[in-house]
Amino acid sequence: MATLHWLGPGYDLMTASPSMDRMFERFFGYRTVGPETGTPTYSLPVDILEAEDAYELHASVAGVPQDGVDVTFEDGLLKIAVKAVPIPVQGTFIRQERLWGNWSRQLELPKEVDSANISAEFENGMLTVRVPKVAKAQPQRIAIAGATKAIGA
Repeated sequence: MATLHWLGPGYDLMTASPSMDRMFERFFGYRTVGPETGTPTYSLPVDILEAEDAYELHASVAGVPQDGVDVTFEDGLLKIAVKAVPIPVQGTFIRQERLWGNWSRQLELPKEVDSANISAEFENGMLTVRVPKVAKAQPQRIAIAGATKAIGA
């Protein structure tokens, strides 16, 4: 007779997300291979925070020099591209779990951003992009002038 283990009412919901992610990654592919180099390109994971005056994007790009990271903004899209740096290997891998390849990400930004003042900072393998919001238009009171001539007079 088989023993069934039931771990609680929310257990299936908590474990379903990673399983579905793995299934879609295997089926659709989390990465693409560049035809010109054969180097895989992965989707760059990011954290995005919203403050009162700006959006802040954080991405880990450890092991990549600053000149290997490119950040552009065009037509409402923030594009981040990270160029792969070959890993010097002496010996044979027994296990390789860290992904190696190019990374890229395109994010559509809200229309209310100040694109002229977007800034990026790169320190200790952490890329931080600051996207300032445009100051909100404040309501303006309009004075109403009185009529100089009465109607029907």
